[in-house]
Amino acid sequence: MTAPRIQAPTGTVALVFTDVQGSTRLWERCNADMGAALDVHNQVLRRLMGELGGYEVKTQGDSFMVAFASVVEAVRWCLESQRALLEADWPETVLREPDAREERHARGGLLHRGLRVRMGVHLGEPEGRADERTGRTDYFGRMVNVAARVASAGHGGQVLVSASAWSRVADAWDSLGGPAVRSLGDYHLKGIEEPVPLVEVLPAPLADRRFEALRAPRARRGNLPGESGEFIGRSEELARLRLCFTGGCRLVTLLGPGGMGKSRLATRFGNLEAGEWEGGVWLCELSDATTVDDICHAVGRVLGVALTRSGEDSAPADRLGRALAGRGDVLVLLDNVEHVIQHMPATLGRWRELAPQARFLVTSREALCLPAERVVDLEPLGIPEEDEARLDVLLACGAVKLFIDRTRAVRGSFELTSAEAPLVADIVRKLDGIPLAIELAAARTNLLGVSQIQERLSRRFELLRGGRRDGSARQNTLWGAIDWSWNLLEPAERAALAQCSVFRGGFTLESAESVLLFPPGGPDVLEIIHSLRSKSLLRAFTPDGLTGELRLGMYESIRQYASSRLAERGEGAMLAARHAGYYLELARGLSQRRRGLDGELAFRRLALERENLLAACDNALSVTPVTTATLERALGALVALDPDVTTRGPVGITLARLNRALELAATVEVDPLLRADALAVRGRTHHGEGRLSAAWGDLGEARTLFAEREAVDRLKRVLVDLCIVARDECDLGVAWTLIQEALDLPSPGDKWLDAYAVGNLGILELGRNGAEAALPHLRSALELFRAMGDVAYEVGFLANYAMAIGEQGNTAEAVTLLEEAMEKAARVGDRSGHALARVNLGCFLLAAGRAAEAREHLGEAVMMGRQLGMRLVEGVALGERGRALVALGALEAARVNLTEAIGLLERVSRWHALRFTAHLSSVQAALGDLESSRRGFAALAKTPELQEDVVLRELTSLLHVSMDLQEARRSPGSERGRKALIEAQSRLHSARNAPVEAASSDLREALRFFDRRVLEMEGASAVM
Repeated sequence: MTAPRIQAPTGTVALVFTDVQGSTRLWERCNADMGAALDVHNQVLRRLMGELGGYEVKTQGDSFMVAFASVVEAVRWCLESQRALLEADWPETVLREPDAREERHARGGLLHRGLRVRMGVHLGEPEGRADERTGRTDYFGRMVNVAARVASAGHGGQVLVSASAWSRVADAWDSLGGPAVRSLGDYHLKGIEEPVPLVEVLPAPLADRRFEALRAPRARRGNLPGESGEFIGRSEELARLRLCFTGGCRLVTLLGPGGMGKSRLATRFGNLEAGEWEGGVWLCELSDATTVDDICHAVGRVLGVALTRSGEDSAPADRLGRALAGRGDVLVLLDNVEHVIQHMPATLGRWRELAPQARFLVTSREALCLPAERVVDLEPLGIPEEDEARLDVLLACGAVKLFIDRTRAVRGSFELTSAEAPLVADIVRKLDGIPLAIELAAARTNLLGVSQIQERLSRRFELLRGGRRDGSARQNTLWGAIDWSWNLLEPAERAALAQCSVFRGGFTLESAESVLLFPPGGPDVLEIIHSLRSKSLLRAFTPDGLTGELRLGMYESIRQYASSRLAERGEGAMLAARHAGYYLELARGLSQRRRGLDGELAFRRLALERENLLAACDNALSVTPVTTATLERALGALVALDPDVTTRGPVGITLARLNRALELAATVEVDPLLRADALAVRGRTHHGEGRLSAAWGDLGEARTLFAEREAVDRLKRVLVDLCIVARDECDLGVAWTLIQEALDLPSPGDKWLDAYAVGNLGILELGRNGAEAALPHLRSALELFRAMGDVAYEVGFLANYAMAIGEQGNTAEAVTLLEEAMEKAARVGDRSGHALARVNLGCFLLAAGRAAEAREHLGEAVMMGRQLGMRLVEGVALGERGRALVALGALEAARVNLTEAIGLLERVSRWHALRFTAHLSSVQAALGDLESSRRGFAALAKTPELQEDVVLRELTSLLHVSMDLQEARRSPGSERGRKALIEAQSRLHSARNAPVEAASSDLREALRFFDRRVLEMEGASAVM
C-alpha cells in the first residue's frame, strides 16, 4: 500500500530551509564520497519529511525547501532530523573532515557527526503557485525571503526559528521532547528591512552544542563594535564568564598581562550575550582616563547620560549609578582599568550600590580588590607539546589556529603544510601562546616566510612592531604593550622585575630571596614579588608532580623586555653571578638527594631547574674576557645538568656548550677535577649520540686525570662508562677487563657506585654468558637503586632485569615488569628510561605473539629515540619493528626498517648491527632477493663476532632457513629442493638444541616462525 501523496499546504504555512555547512570544501576534499554522503543526507530528511507531513517544495544542490501545514511539525522535523543525522551511515572519508568529524561534549555524549545541516523555520502566508507543467507548488513573497534568511544566518547543526513562529510552537514544548530553547535577540537579515527576532531550538540531547555568532548583524541596545576576523579559542573562558554571571556575580575582572586578549574576549562575550541583557551591553574604554571625573565622563558618553544639569548638584558617579538603575539588567564592560584602580571604589563601587541589577565585566592587569569581585585569570592560548609535529594535532591547537587565521588576513592563500607546521608550532611556543604576539608575527608574513619569522624571534621586539590597525598605540607593538605596565610600576617594583629576568623556566620565592638584591630599608622580596604577581607581570603555576608547591615565572616576551631594562641598570653581571651561585649549589644538593629516600622528589625538582642551569652556563660563557671563576661556573652548570639530560634528553642539548667550555679550559686554568668531570659528561654525551670513538677519547682522558689525582669514586664511574662503550663496540674482552678493574676499586660508602658497577656487570654477562649469569647482578643492582630512591636508574635496571627475565623465556613476567618500568618513567618524566622500557616491551610482546601491539610500541619508541637523540634506542627500535613487521607478513616494510636500523647502528652498537643484518638477510631471501641474502650471510660468516658470540652464531644459522626455504620453493620436487629442505630441518633441529647461553627471544621467535614455514613446505612436498 503506497503512502498518500502529501499536498502542498495553503494559507498559513511553515517554511523550512536547510543547507549543508562547508559543502564546497567537502566536494573539493572528498569528491569520490561526497555524492554518497548527500544521498544519506537526502534519505534521512525525506524519510522524516514523509512521516511528519512535509511537502518538498524544491531542492537545489544540498539545500531543501520544505512546507508544513503545522509549524509544530516543521520544528519537530528539524529536531528529529538533527538527531537522525548523527546516527546515519556516513562514508569514513567524510567523517575525517573538520566539517563532518565526530565531536563530543565533556561528559562523552555525541554532539556532531556527519554532514552539519543548518535549518531555519518561519511562519506566514506566502503566495502559492502551481507549475503548469509539473504540477508542483512553489511559494513566493516576503515570508519566503525571511525564511531563507533565517536559515542562512545559522551554522551547521543549528536550528533557528523566527520568534513569531516559535510563539505558535512554545505550548507544544513537552510534545517536542523538551528541546533546549534560547532567545538570541533581534537580527538584521539581508534584504529584510525590519530586524527579525530569532530563537535557537535544539533537541534536548544536543543542548551542549555551541556555535559562533550568527552570520547576520545583531540589532540590539548597546555600543559593542562588530567583530573583525574569526574569534579563536577561549571557549572555556567564555563558559566561565557565563557561569559567573548566571551564578549571580555582579563584578567579574578579566585579569592578564598586556597582549593576552582581555579586551577582545570581553567584547566577544558581550556580543554573544547581548540578547540576554534588557538594558543592553555597553563598552567603556578607560585607557585615557586618569581621574574620577574622567572615568565618569567616559562612561556617561557611552551611556548617553548627561552629567551636568542645572539645579542638580549630585556627584557624577551618583548620577551614573541612578541612570544604570533605570536600565534594569545591563552589562557594562570597563576596559583597561589597571591605571585607575585607586578610583574604582568611588566609581564602580558606588554604581554597584545604586544599581543592584547592573553587572560589570572589567579588564585589567591588576585585580580591583573590591568586595565580591570574581577574578578570571586569562591564560595564553594552548600551545603544542615540545616536538609535536603531526599536522592534524597542530591544526587543532588554539595558538596555531590564530597564527593561520591572521596569516590568511595578509596572505589569503596561506595553507599550513606538513613542512611548515613544526616551524609554526615553534613560533607560537616561543611566543608563549600570547595572542597579541602571535597576531603581530602573523602580520609579518606579508614580507617574511614562516622560517624567516622563526629565525628572527630572538629579536622579537624588532620583528613584532606594528601590524595592527584596530588597537591603541600601546597594542600595536609588543614592546608598547609591556611598556604600558612598566610605566605604572613603583621604582622598587621596576628594579625587581628587571632582576627577575635573570631566571629561566620559572623560580621559587626562596630563589628570589637568595638571588635578588635590594637596598636596605626598602620593601622585602615577598612583598614586591606579590605586587608583581598581582599586576600580571609574574605568573604562578603548580609544577607537574609537585602538588601544593607554587612556582613563579615570566612570559618570555616580558622576560626579554625586563632583561633589556636590567642591562640599562648595569646590574646584569652581578645578578648572573648570584644566580649561578645559587643554582649550582641547589643542583649539587638535588643530585645527591636523587640517590636518597626522597630521590623521586629531587628528580622532579632538578628537572624544573634545567633552564636556570643552562642560563647560568650561557651567562658565564658570554663574559669576555673569560676568567677562572666564570669558566668554572659554566663547567659546574654543565656537570650539574648531566643527570637531568641523561634521563630527559635530548642528549645533545649541552654538547655545543661542553665543546666551548672545554676549549676555553685548555687556555684558562680551572680545577682539574672539574675539567675531568666535564670530559666524562661529554664522553657520555658522545656515547648517547652514537659517537663511540669520541666517547672513548673523552672518557679515557677523564680516566687519566682521575687516576692522577686519586679520585677513586670518579675513576670507578668512568671505568664503568668505558666498559659500556667497549660493549657497544662489541669488544667484550676489553669491556670485561674494564668492569673488573672498576669492581676492584673501593666505593667509599657510595652504594650508588656499587649498584652502577654491578648492574653493568650484569648487562655484560647477559651478552657473554646469557640470562642465567646476568640475573643475580641485575637483581642486586635493581634492589640497591630501589632502596636508595634513585628512580631513574631503578627504571633503567628494571628494564634490563626484565630483558634478562624475558630472554630466559619468562615472557609474561618480563611484560609485567616492563609495564611497571614504563609507568614509573612516565610518572617522573624519565624519557630515556621510558624509551628503553618501551623497546624491550615491544620485543617481548612480539615474543608473546602480540605482533600488532609490538609494532605500535616500537613505532613510539622510534619517535622517542629520535626526539631524545638516542641513536641506540632509535636504531634498536627500528630493527625490532622490522622483526614485528615480518611476523605480520609485511616483508617489504620490514626490509626498509631493518636497512635503516643497520645504517644507524653500524657506528653505535656493532652487536645489534650484526644481529639485524642477519634478520635483513633472512627477509631478503623471503622476498626472493637471494643474491643480496647470500651476500649478507657471507659477510656475517667472516666476522670474528660470529665465531665468538654464541647468541649471534645460533641466531644467524637459524635465520639462514629463510634462504633454504626459498631455494626449496624454486626447485619443487627436485634433488636440489629436497636438499635445501633437509638443510632447513637440520638448522631447526640445531636451534632447538642450542646451548642455554645461546637462548634469546630472537631465537625463540624465529624458531616458531620457521617451524610453521617448514611444516607448510613439507606438506606441499608430500602432496607432490
